[in-house]
Amino acid sequence: MPTYKARAIIIKTYKLGEADKIIKMYSRQGHMIQAVAKGSRKIRSRFRGRLELFTMIDMELSRGRNLDIINQAEILHVFLKIPQDFYRFVFAEIISNIILKVQISEDGSPALFKLLYVCLNEIDNSKEEDIAALKKILCFFSARFLQITGFAPMLDACSRCNKDPGDLRGMMKTNIGFSVSHGGVLCGACSAATSSKVQLSASSFRLLSDLFRIKIEDLKSIEVDPHSLSRVYRLIEDYITFHTDCTVDSFRYLKKIGI
Repeated sequence: MPTYKARAIIIKTYKLGEADKIIKMYSRQGHMIQAVAKGSRKIRSRFRGRLELFTMIDMELSRGRNLDIINQAEILHVFLKIPQDFYRFVFAEIISNIILKVQISEDGSPALFKLLYVCLNEIDNSKEEDIAALKKILCFFSARFLQITGFAPMLDACSRCNKDPGDLRGMMKTNIGFSVSHGGVLCGACSAATSSKVQLSASSFRLLSDLFRIKIEDLKSIEVDPHSLSRVYRLIEDYITFHTDCTVDSFRYLKKIGI
């Protein structure tokens, strides 16, 4: 069987039979890899500890008919704190599930691999039970994910009538209409004519706009009130669900526990 090498981050694992494991990974080349690690659950397996969730690995694989086969694996980086903390784990799982459930271009997206890495790293380095920081990281990931996959909302012009951006900037002193179904902000006239919309305060709109242009290093320095953060967090969740048909169970679970 032909072999190949890859660097990837493990984002999902399944048990297979009595001793094997199916591994789902996102590679540095921007492709999803699904492979089987034979005997990896045995006590004396050569893979023991190397194929755990949220680990970046270098590996050699053989191409299979249905699943590729992992022959060798070496650990490059382990996000150690994520599996050990409930909140870190749930937010990292949401990011993984978004990638798993949304159809990514067959051409691949190396930028998405980099985004996945930096966001998992931020989650891993976040303070324990810092829900606000985790929400900001998830919002950042979601905004950049929408950009990479071509689903980003219109924020510089009305998404319904394409009204001049200058007119929208004049609305910054008041609430700004945003339509998930239309895919972005609404001018005053379209906002009045659209029932299915949310109203964003200037603070919420500023945060939403910042998420699409700042670097991950600047995320911590953004000061935002809890209400605006929660508003944008829910809006992005609804937007991803509507435009990508991606329903993430972890979002629902967090709602149930009031997060």
